[in-house]
Amino acid sequence: MSSQRAPLQIASLVERLDRLGLLLRSESRGLDQPDLVLGAPCTHDSRQVLPGGAFVAIAGARADGATFAQEALRRGAALLISEPAGVRSIVALGPEAAEVPLIAVSNARRALAEASAWWEGDPAEELAVIGVTGTDGKTTTATYLATALSAAGLSAGLISTALQRVGGKDEPMAAHQTTPEAPALQAQLRKIAAAGDRAAVLETTSHGLALDRVAAINYAAGIVTNFTSDHLDLHGTVEEYRKAKLLLVDRVRGSVASKAAQLEPLMVIRRADPALAPFVAAAEGAGIRVVDFDVAEDGVLLLDGERHKVTLRMPGRINALNAAAALALVAAWKLPLDAAIAAVSAEPGPPGRSEAVDAGQPFKVIVDFAHTGPSLTAAIGVARSLLAAGGRLLLVTGAAGERDPGRRSAVGRAASAAELIWIADEDPRGEDPNVIAAAIRDAAGELLGASASERITVLHDRRAAIAAAISAAAPGDVVLLAGKGHERTIERGGVDEPWDEVVAAREALTSLGYPQGT
Repeated sequence: MSSQRAPLQIASLVERLDRLGLLLRSESRGLDQPDLVLGAPCTHDSRQVLPGGAFVAIAGARADGATFAQEALRRGAALLISEPAGVRSIVALGPEAAEVPLIAVSNARRALAEASAWWEGDPAEELAVIGVTGTDGKTTTATYLATALSAAGLSAGLISTALQRVGGKDEPMAAHQTTPEAPALQAQLRKIAAAGDRAAVLETTSHGLALDRVAAINYAAGIVTNFTSDHLDLHGTVEEYRKAKLLLVDRVRGSVASKAAQLEPLMVIRRADPALAPFVAAAEGAGIRVVDFDVAEDGVLLLDGERHKVTLRMPGRINALNAAAALALVAAWKLPLDAAIAAVSAEPGPPGRSEAVDAGQPFKVIVDFAHTGPSLTAAIGVARSLLAAGGRLLLVTGAAGERDPGRRSAVGRAASAAELIWIADEDPRGEDPNVIAAAIRDAAGELLGASASERITVLHDRRAAIAAAISAAAPGDVVLLAGKGHERTIERGGVDEPWDEVVAAREALTSLGYPQGT
């Protein structure tokens, strides 16, 4: 929630929603009082309503927010916002609801985004906001970019899956949600602006775009890392998923701050990736310049055709591409590239991305967030580059429940590239873990044939699976722990169980007597 601030005239919010074509004045109630004020933030969660705040009723997949209006009123809501169907439900509550102004809107999610930005004073307009989207690599690219921009003289905050950066200081992200809901997002942008940062790098997911969490943000630039099938639980089809990602192009318009700094609106897209052709076409169709990037076979970064030698602490071609995307934007904005390259070369990367766990053991242990087929394939490629001669890859992996079921088969097929595989719980949520594990095992088994029974172990207890993999490791091997990365909980049956993948790995190493000789 936002810090305490002076009350705002509700009339100015009404004017804003009207100007944007969201206000349904004829169905609104109680707006004829010019002295009405809001004294607390907007929220769509009735449990977070503060006295004097606003409650936006959103009709979700599982529940209609209007049914929680009474709880919001009980907590002191001074304003209600809803689409017409919810308005009728709220009016039916009787005199209690009639005492509070009610704004009817055509799109409640968009209204939530605009109301949140309004309450926070439109912090995105004070910043050059860069959106990083794509199926995989967003967090690493966003981290590299924030580091590169700050080193190049454009101090940048960061909002990503793994961490937040405000005024040069990193803060962990506790929630699983990558792009926060609009109230939290706008509050964090306000913190970044208040800390004196001039830019903000925002990991922008398909959920954030499709659900209008970022609808009140005019991006200064965008980066697309890659595109593969994912999140079909929300989008239904690959085409709808692509359409959601393409919404970022529509939002690259430039802010007051980025225009004042003469930062050209850009889209950074790797043209060599055929899956990104629709993004290139959309950007060029919108009159936005596309900045190309790539990585040569010798590891040299190619930025709009120019060669730059960069040595990264994070291994693997996938991380080189992530770094190239970040540096391509710095180069396109004509910021000091040498300083950016030096900073990126020193950047350890975000937690849970190719993160080494070293206790002096004669094999490597790597923690990575890879949780899709393509990202797991990339992580396996990185892990194999670290193998000693004759070494084996030992993999612990899984898949989340209540997400696109196709992801499980893709993970299984990717996992088949490992010599030994342990399938463990990732975030089963409300699903049967046995069903999830069976889908992964069957997909891997189809490729492994007769050897599947010897190479695949289903061990739901993730801690036990990690211990088993590490215990089985021999000198020169690599143990890859994939799927959880930086996350600090395992979601199971509606309960968030505390979790730390790195700690679990260290515990397993300690049980084997590492570190030794200290």
